[in-house]
Amino acid sequence: MSDRHRETPSPAALNDAIRTLWARAGEQRRPLTADEQRIYQVLVAAWDEAMQAQQELAA
Repeated sequence: MSDRHRETPSPAALNDAIRTLWARAGEQRRPLTADEQRIYQVLVAAWDEAMQAQQELAA
């Protein structure tokens, strides 16, 4: 399936994913691993993009 057909996650869904990532590390009382840090960076960038898109739609 092409990426073009994928639905873009909402800012709320991305925020939930970010919180889940941090919660799992917190439960284990450890910092994010290198892989988790990369995932975190991608999620935050996607969240920012989704927020900007929502603001553009509202304008």
